[in-house]
Amino acid sequence: MTKVKAWTSGESGEPGFAEAFEVARKAVLQVTDIKTNRNKYYAIELHSAEGCEYRFRVFTHYGRTDDLETNPDAGQKECRYFSSLAEAESCFQQIYRQKTSASKGYREVALASTRIGSHQARGTGAGEIDAKTLERLARAKAAEKNGRPAEPPASRLSPGVSDLVRYIYDEAKGALTDTVAARITANGIETPLGILTLGQIEKGEAILQAAYDLFNKKRAKDRDEQLTRLSGEFYSAIPHRIGRSRAAVDAAVISSLEAFAQKQQTLQLMKDMLQVNGEGGDVLFSSRVDREYEALGTRIEWVDPADREFKELSKAVIKSQVKSKTIAVKNLFRVRRDAEWGQFADGVGNDRLLYHGSRISNWVGILSRGILLPKIVVSMGVHRTDAGWLGHGIYFGDAACTSLFYTTPGRRKTRLMAIARVALGKMKDYTKITYGLTEPPKGFDSCHGVRRKFGRPSEFADDEYVIYRPEQQRLEYLVEFTG
Repeated sequence: MTKVKAWTSGESGEPGFAEAFEVARKAVLQVTDIKTNRNKYYAIELHSAEGCEYRFRVFTHYGRTDDLETNPDAGQKECRYFSSLAEAESCFQQIYRQKTSASKGYREVALASTRIGSHQARGTGAGEIDAKTLERLARAKAAEKNGRPAEPPASRLSPGVSDLVRYIYDEAKGALTDTVAARITANGIETPLGILTLGQIEKGEAILQAAYDLFNKKRAKDRDEQLTRLSGEFYSAIPHRIGRSRAAVDAAVISSLEAFAQKQQTLQLMKDMLQVNGEGGDVLFSSRVDREYEALGTRIEWVDPADREFKELSKAVIKSQVKSKTIAVKNLFRVRRDAEWGQFADGVGNDRLLYHGSRISNWVGILSRGILLPKIVVSMGVHRTDAGWLGHGIYFGDAACTSLFYTTPGRRKTRLMAIARVALGKMKDYTKITYGLTEPPKGFDSCHGVRRKFGRPSEFADDEYVIYRPEQQRLEYLVEFTG
């Protein structure tokens, strides 16, 4: 193909083109190469129009991704003009192949709505958009067409529940936007390139899993170099705030258990936030705390500190501490996820109320979809070689101070932990750490890491109770505390 002039936007002598053009094809590409410190985007579009000298053009918009955070119009814009569709398509494909070649390393990104490119392309989808995202977009358009109901004059929630809901949403949104190059808008999770789709997040999960598998192969050839490459691919799929300095870029390589855990938590948080964004598509942006509450799908009731229920449970939390006595209960909430109550394994028996702590940013997800079996976990500053000391299970403790170590404080200096009813059934006791379990031994329903005491040696510093089926637990209370 003959080389065609690339006209810089606004360049003198550039051929005219109709303002009302059609975007026949488009692709949004992204590359993050940690080795060469590249973090760039490249949008390609094929336009067609009537009534002008050239009926077709290939439009490109490219630059550094981090520049878009402060200026969506940053970067270079160029146009190449053609008389025939075949020539324009050939040029489009040539640029696409060149940019996605091994030497350039760009990857196509799936976006529900783009923020870059021509004015006609912005706000439209790019790449292969998954079915769930398409359904959500269709519902959002229908809701917009039908109009929103008037905002109620005031929340119908109790002040205690209203404050909790605002708190956990603010923490989840803050944790996400502090880590990922994104902001929360009426349309969802918006990166500098556009609105992320669920499918794009799942691409990030697949890359992270490949990197994690490689990380566990300690003697793999060129392991460090491959982890650097896969880290770049991960950031190409899920844009992050990395920084431009060499030190910041080097630190972004995903090469420790803590780093994998943090990225997995970020991806899960993104999926949780998309899930609660609701059928209308703007729960995350709405100022109505009632809509945020409804999106959780969990019944939450504030317990008055003067009630006997509060006093008894608060006393039990304080009394359960064995290592430290620092916890002070500030608020108590009854919680009920109907799905958990309906699926609860009543026949297992040996039910106990146990504690489960988690980061403050995780509670929108936990309340909306329940506690998940872990993929990657780092516990109490100790490096684990798999999901936990007793394998891939859901962990609980009978001492609130144990759960404290899994929590983080929020902006109002408080933490959250759940009190769950756990059907332990017949427990298998362990005094030695046993990695890799995916279920209890035959004839048992759960596993118990027995805390060491004087005269009873054990590798467990705390009592840990582990189940391997989510239906063996249900959330019953949420405790807000300091400690």
